[in-house]
Amino acid sequence: MILDEIPETELPGERVVLRVLHEPDAAGLYRLIDTSREHLSRFLPWPPGCNSVEDVMDRLETWEMQAQMGNGACWGVFEKTASGDNLAGCIFIGWVHPEHRSATISYWLGQNFTGRGLATESLNLLCKFCFDTLGLNRLEITAAVQNYASIGVARRCGFKEEGVSRDFECLRGKFHDHVRLSKLARD
Repeated sequence: MILDEIPETELPGERVVLRVLHEPDAAGLYRLIDTSREHLSRFLPWPPGCNSVEDVMDRLETWEMQAQMGNGACWGVFEKTASGDNLAGCIFIGWVHPEHRSATISYWLGQNFTGRGLATESLNLLCKFCFDTLGLNRLEITAAVQNYASIGVARRCGFKEEGVSRDFECLRGKFHDHVRLSKLARD
């Protein structure tokens, strides 16, 4: 399997639509990060270093390059509302290994968008795209053992726990164990 580029595909769901983010989305994404900074910083390493629209634009450029090289991609999670779509967070595939037909997935939502099933629907949409369109066989998620919400999303989407990776991540000087979960195309 050769994956030269990850297609820029919109993934519509019932309550969310996943769309690749571009430069015009940078200001809105920065506002979402900034208003959820404390919430996001509990389990993510990057929020303290994302302090401007320019920082977000740098991230957008990186994600676009990854998609062009076929080794990762980022979609904005947009909640559908009567007044339009609201940017609620992001969902990513990374470490795409075409030879092994595998990739990792990560996701986050702004604080005001959690607890409503948006991450679960987004993860299901992305899994279907990865298996059906990209032809991947294995998807993997890791989450801090205390990140019960993220682990719950993965389990609701059919991911199976494989074990705990000790001292997986050093976050602001403290090591954290991560739960490793996977889902196969045949699951």
